[in-house]
Amino acid sequence: MNKYLDPKRYFSFFMNKLFSLLSPVVKLWEKRQYRKYSNMPLKHQPVFIIGAPRTGSTILYQTITNQFDVLYIDNLVCKFNKNFFFGFWLSNKLFKQKAHNCFSSNHGATKGLRSPSECGGFWYRWLPRDRHFIDHQGVTDKMVKEIREEISSVINKYDKPLVFKNLNAGQRLRLLSKAFPEAKFIYARREPEYTAQSILLAKRKLGIKENSFWSIMPKSVSELNKLEWPEQIVRQIFDIEKQISEDSALFEKDRFSIVNYLDLNQKTVSDVGRFLNFNERQECESAIINLTERLVLNESEISLLNKEIKKLDWSVTNVK
Repeated sequence: MNKYLDPKRYFSFFMNKLFSLLSPVVKLWEKRQYRKYSNMPLKHQPVFIIGAPRTGSTILYQTITNQFDVLYIDNLVCKFNKNFFFGFWLSNKLFKQKAHNCFSSNHGATKGLRSPSECGGFWYRWLPRDRHFIDHQGVTDKMVKEIREEISSVINKYDKPLVFKNLNAGQRLRLLSKAFPEAKFIYARREPEYTAQSILLAKRKLGIKENSFWSIMPKSVSELNKLEWPEQIVRQIFDIEKQISEDSALFEKDRFSIVNYLDLNQKTVSDVGRFLNFNERQECESAIINLTERLVLNESEISLLNKEIKKLDWSVTNVK
């Protein structure tokens, strides 16, 4: 079908044009909402799912946001990420905050307007796209004020915790410690051998060269870009987790809940929900979580990865 005759594309184009015309009016309405709700004491702390890529964070995010009565950025809200409050208002009007019952994804991307989104576009309004680590000097008062204002307003309006899953957040804890010093975190972890294998397989599936960098960029990304793939992938995981460990010291110890890949099941999700004081949804489908680990790379590739893993002291990646 000619893409210009595709009804879905035409409707999407029409709605985007219509909203661009209405955007100034929406902005004025949002400003009033932000003034009203952001000045209230924060009713719930935001929750951030963090960790290295390929650690089970997406199914964890999907299960938590389906099982518990919490807020999250769905694909509809993400379409309006520049009008954050309006996006949540519209999603609430259409879906009444019902369960999404979505447990499939393609490298974090989901289908369906109610399905949970990573929505990097929301954060890129303030943060650079070419790097993920944000140091203290990269944090401005204006940035902190605006991020806190938008997130706090949504939380206070609906009186529910807001759960984010955008793994870049693990490299932005210095920013988050300024915006939300009492924020809570779910740290997804997996044995490095299997995480490394999964990253390599993801690159191959996506048609990315093995020596080309992919996904979350730690502070050391420029150095990692110069390495051969076994060392690059292992160091990527190590440096991401080491940064999380280091910056976890900016928060109280009880702010972090650790979820290991092989422990990820319905009971673990329920335990996390109790730890975070989430309320269960009354009506939702139960996720079927059956995660196993199996090495599928050839012996030579596994040996190369394990050689790099053994060079590093993984104890420094633990949250302190």
